[in-house]
Amino acid sequence: MNRSPITIKPMSTKHIPEVIALNQAQAQRFHALDYRLTPASSYERIVTLLAQHCQNAATSLVALDTAGRVRAYAHPALWELESYDSLLAFFTERNGITHSLTLPDPDDDDVLAVTEALFSALSTFWQAQRTGSDMLRWPACESWFEALVLGQGFILDSALAYHPARAAALVEPRAYPGLHVRLSQPQDEEVLVKLFEEELQAHQPFTPFVRCSPAIIQAFRDRLALQWAGKRLEAGAPLVLVVERNGELVAMAENELYIWEDGEEPDFMPCGRYGHINNLGVRKDQRGQGIGRLLVQAIFTSLAPFKLDGYILWFNPANPLSNPFWQRLGFRQLWRTYQRPHAEASQGTIGV
Repeated sequence: MNRSPITIKPMSTKHIPEVIALNQAQAQRFHALDYRLTPASSYERIVTLLAQHCQNAATSLVALDTAGRVRAYAHPALWELESYDSLLAFFTERNGITHSLTLPDPDDDDVLAVTEALFSALSTFWQAQRTGSDMLRWPACESWFEALVLGQGFILDSALAYHPARAAALVEPRAYPGLHVRLSQPQDEEVLVKLFEEELQAHQPFTPFVRCSPAIIQAFRDRLALQWAGKRLEAGAPLVLVVERNGELVAMAENELYIWEDGEEPDFMPCGRYGHINNLGVRKDQRGQGIGRLLVQAIFTSLAPFKLDGYILWFNPANPLSNPFWQRLGFRQLWRTYQRPHAEASQGTIGV
C-alpha cells in the first residue's frame, strides 16, 4: 500500500483533462460491474458539469500525488432542507454532500491514502458549514468503499434499489382472498397518517437517523392534499394506494413519478421515467400475510400506463424485514448512501 503524501488543492483549469479521464475511467468501471449504472459521460458533458461546479461558491477539490497527477476529485456542497420538508424524517436541515466524487481504482496502491486525504478535506469543508450531518454515496457493487467510510465514522443509511419495467410486466398476479386494493380517498387521511407514523417508528431500530415531528406529518398531509385536489403524477402529486380487509384499511403505498434528464445531479440512474415507491406500510398486526406483495403488484399495474423505464425505492439493507422483502420481489441494489450525523444534530426523537 503506497503511503506517499497526497496534497489536496482547489481544482484549476490545468487539472480538468485529468479529472475528466479519471471520471470516465471510474464510470466505465462501475458500468462493467453493473450494467444498470450510468455509462461514462462524454468529454463535453463532463466539461459542462465541471464548469457548473466552478460557478458555485464552494471550491472543487483535487487530490494530487507527489508527481502532481490528479488522483481524485470532489465538489463539496451544502444541501439545505426547509423546516416543512418531509425528508427531515431522514436528514437534518443542513447536510454536507459532495458532487461527482471521483476516486482511484481500488486496485491502485495509493487508493487508501488518496481517499483518506480527500475525506479529511471534505470534513473540513463541512465543519466550516456547520452541517448537522454529512453524506456520501457509492455504487453497491464496489464493496471496498463501505469498509473505508465506516472507518471514517459514517453509518450505512440506505440503498437505492431498482426493478426494470419489463420485468414488472412479467410478474404473475396472485389472488389474495379478502383483500381489496383501491385508490386512497380523502376520508382515509387519518388512517394513512397513522400508517405513516408506524412506518417511521418501524425504521427506528435499524436506521438511527429516522425522526418524526409535527412538521414531517404535515408534509405528508400536504402531499396527500395534492392527490385530493386531483393533481396529476406529472405535476408532482403522489399516487397513494390502500389495501382493505373486510372494509378496514390495513396498508398503504405512496408512489411518485421521477423523471431523470440529461445533466441532472445526482445521476443515480440513466435518463428516463421511473416509478418511485416512496412509502409502503403494512399495519404491524397484518404483516407476513402477502399484503406488501399485493401492494407492489398493484403499483406495477397502476403505473404501467406511464411508460416507465423502471421502478426505484430507498430502503435500509440492515432492516431484516425490508431487505429480503424487496429482494424477493426483484429489486436490486444500485447505490448505497452513508450518513455521519453530528452529536448535537442527532438528539431528535421518534414519535410525535
